[in-house]
Amino acid sequence: MNKSASLALCLAIAATIGVYAQEGLPSDYLSKEFHAGRREALRRLMPAHSVAVIFSYPTRLFSNDNDYPYHPNPDLYYFSGYLEPNAVLLLFKEPQDPSGGGKAYKELFFIQKKDPTRELWTGRRMGVEKVKEELGFDSVFNGSEFAHYPIDLSRFDKILFAPIASDIPDDASDPDDLYDLARAFKQKAGLAADYDGTVSETLDQIIKYSTPANLERIKAYISSSFASDDKIRSNEYIRQFMEVKDSTGLMSLKQKVLGQKWSNSLYLQDIAALRVIKTPEEMDLMHKTVSISCIAHAEAMKSIHPGISEAELQGLQEYVQKKLGAEYVGYPSIVGAGANGCILHYEENTNRHIGKELVLMDVGAEYHGYSADVTRTVPSTGKFSVEEKAIYDLVYQAQEEIFKLCHEGTPFKKLNERATEVLADGLVKLGILTDKKAIGTYYPHGCSHFLGLDVHDAGDYDQTLKENMVITVEPGIYIPAGSPCDKKWWNIGVRIEDDVRIGKDKVDLLSYLAPRKSEDVEKMCAQGSVFRNLALPSLK
Repeated sequence: MNKSASLALCLAIAATIGVYAQEGLPSDYLSKEFHAGRREALRRLMPAHSVAVIFSYPTRLFSNDNDYPYHPNPDLYYFSGYLEPNAVLLLFKEPQDPSGGGKAYKELFFIQKKDPTRELWTGRRMGVEKVKEELGFDSVFNGSEFAHYPIDLSRFDKILFAPIASDIPDDASDPDDLYDLARAFKQKAGLAADYDGTVSETLDQIIKYSTPANLERIKAYISSSFASDDKIRSNEYIRQFMEVKDSTGLMSLKQKVLGQKWSNSLYLQDIAALRVIKTPEEMDLMHKTVSISCIAHAEAMKSIHPGISEAELQGLQEYVQKKLGAEYVGYPSIVGAGANGCILHYEENTNRHIGKELVLMDVGAEYHGYSADVTRTVPSTGKFSVEEKAIYDLVYQAQEEIFKLCHEGTPFKKLNERATEVLADGLVKLGILTDKKAIGTYYPHGCSHFLGLDVHDAGDYDQTLKENMVITVEPGIYIPAGSPCDKKWWNIGVRIEDDVRIGKDKVDLLSYLAPRKSEDVEKMCAQGSVFRNLALPSLK
């Protein structure tokens, strides 16, 4: 076939892309009515005469001319169902009258255009008509129209948006990519051309985390970037925060930041208020993603033995997740044997022979955008040693005590306070600690976080628990070699992490399909697995 014939064939194939719907898709995606309902819920929270602007996430280069698999912005997905890059959604508090007459609108959606040649290489695009039909939007346009669309965002009293990344790549061959959309937005909103998202993120940290009690700690956290980043240091509000002395000054500063026309903090507060409470449709997906993860963990327990590798245990779980329909992992999988299990976010998973060690496996699926977060700690031999069981059962006891608090009305901070008490008491009884105040040596993290569209989901931790929140419960003990205790405890790392729905009066354990009690873990390890007898050609 000559070059011209080959090109003609490619163009002919490209022209058919998008004509036919993709086959074999699941039938349990969130409905367009769900997404429309979420948009209306956001409008109810927005202040008068305001607009919320939600961008897609940028694509990121993996190697040479290949990008990482694209992951959509959870906010954009939540409010639209749209999964593609190079898009921006504008939601208005009040209906807007178009210039030159026509139908009033409450939202504008600019997306990447249909492009048969690009779709041949990188996959189908929805395009304007399909977004209107399948996602339920009326005012949908190609991204190239955003820069010239007749709307002046600077006339609104409030412009709500998440901090814009300062390193969005610019695809010179694409005149309406995310870089161009963000540039057009800055012009329409009256933002400075050198607007820096890191400044906005720092201001949001001040709003979200600083209280009179932890004022100095947050200052210390910000101090390094304040010293090294000219843009952060030159921001008047951040400078004022570093000089604040008391609660009155802090509250005054917060009000000033929230009072800005361009508000990242108010946007993030509103998003967190919505996403932290799961709807029935979301809970269906949460049940599914957690169940998928638990079945994978159980299969890993049945397959574990001293000769297996960390990477095999990772691959086994991720295969089971895919087999059950998960699109992605919710986060980089953690499989750490022995000393590696004492590294909180160990992600290398490179130990080829785990030996007779405990193996900590923090592996969760993502299904239709919703992430699980499940950890199990398993003896490679199928039986806990005396020391391993003592630590494991203490962590299990802490979990059981925390579960008692997982109901509406409990202050979120009480969960970790109770975990700390139980673990400190237990380590003193085992002779590992002499001073309960030193518990942070072996328990350096909190026991819970919100879970949903992000593995560390949006939510305000300075509040009481409410019905239909979904959180993790994950106490842990990590005793690396060289710790100031008897050597028999060294290199024991245990975390048990479960996902729960907060009920009105009691907890709803979502991750029940993966055994938790030490005796039940051992029973699961004793069962056979199809993966135990998997034989592949050897490498020479």
